Amino acid sequence: MQFLKKSLCLMLVMAVAVSVSADETKEKKKKGEKKAPSPTAKFVEKLELTDAQKEQAAAIDKEFAPKMAEIAKARQAVLTDEQKTAEKEARKAAKDAGKTGPEARKAVDEALKLSDEQKTKMKEIGKQETEVNGKIVEALKKFLTPEQIEKLPKVGGKKDGEKKKKKDAA
Repeated sequence: MQFLKKSLCLMLVMAVAVSVSADETKEKKKKGEKKAPSPTAKFVEKLELTDAQKEQAAAIDKEFAPKMAEIAKARQAVLTDEQKTAEKEARKAAKDAGKTGPEARKAVDEALKLSDEQKTKMKEIGKQETEVNGKIVEALKKFLTPEQIEKLPKVGGKKDGEKKKKKDAA
């Protein structure tokens, strides 16, 4: 009888230990992995979507996620390890300084110090990304309300203010 009690206690302790160990492994994986944002995230983050619209946006995410991952991979392939480190540090510094949008992008671009060949490749990758983003927006417009469409960020091209500045400078 005593042997049975000891065996039962030992099995209980082992079960708890295995359970705790499994939880720690999951946490370590979560900390190390960064999930890429969904392709539609930057477009719909400020919109209040219905449940049906959220499902439709998820379907668009599924459709375009592989292409966006391919673009991100291509962008990373252009950079050297030193440039990747500089990019990460510049992004953090820009974020800490409160820079956003074009201002943050300019700070990161300056830190990268791209060669002419790299600039050409990055420009081509940027064109591909703009093209995919345009397709994402078109897909979103099929189920968004007119009010929601108005709130969508514009994709590609320059803003009106930027066009005027260039004309004035010429």
